[in-house]
Amino acid sequence: MDSLNLVKTVAEVFLPFVVLYYALITEVIEPISVQGFYCSDQSLGRPYKEGSISNNAVYATGGLPLVFVIVTAYNVIPLKKLYRVWVSYAFGISSIYLFMNILKLFYGELRPNFFEACKPEWPGMNCSGYVSEFNCTGTNRKAAIESMRSFPSSHAGITTFGMLYLIIFTQEVFINRNNRYHIGWAIFQWAGFLWAVYAGMSRITDNKHHIQDVAAGFFIGSTTSYWVAYQWSGLGEIGNPKIENDGKSKNHVITHCSCQNGISVGKPKES
Repeated sequence: MDSLNLVKTVAEVFLPFVVLYYALITEVIEPISVQGFYCSDQSLGRPYKEGSISNNAVYATGGLPLVFVIVTAYNVIPLKKLYRVWVSYAFGISSIYLFMNILKLFYGELRPNFFEACKPEWPGMNCSGYVSEFNCTGTNRKAAIESMRSFPSSHAGITTFGMLYLIIFTQEVFINRNNRYHIGWAIFQWAGFLWAVYAGMSRITDNKHHIQDVAAGFFIGSTTSYWVAYQWSGLGEIGNPKIENDGKSKNHVITHCSCQNGISVGKPKES
């Protein structure tokens, strides 16, 4: 490997971690632009409670394919293609995380638990109309900031991205490639789909997001996962492998020929 390819490889491996670093930073920043509210808006008065699915569980879901593709496919597909799958997924999942956090910063939608998490300073507030300026008095600063970062749902986006990618990966590598249906992989794919749906819907029942926030997370996660799987990772090519000209042909190769005037005579030897 020459120096240029080495630099390229190092950059490809470390770039996802750089993007992830900034994604984690933007996760806790107070929104730049925050929407206002009406004091009588009941959609913002839901009780505050801890989420059914922790952030660590979501992070684990996003990182699972990175381990899964190496453990299951290191001896199934060529190492070069496996490297492409790993790098493209790592960059894709970190990029979608950063993208959704940036949307939260500039959109600033209020969560269903906003009133209880933020505890706006009601005295002196003019509730006769739309309130665009307010101060949070809640003692839990993290919860107050999160209450202004509702759109879109990162839980829905990340889990959908990771689980759909695993579904596509197993379909192309272990089913389409071998042209054989296997009930075990079908159960695995179905479980991944249900987990993504549950992770997203739990954000509604936990009063963390509105329906449109979760729907947006599902959409962003699914569309970007499909794009990364087929356009960056090339899983379609892996699922439908072509004969590559690597100096070895699967057909018989003539290694010796007795020729006269351009016409072969005798029986050629085959390998």
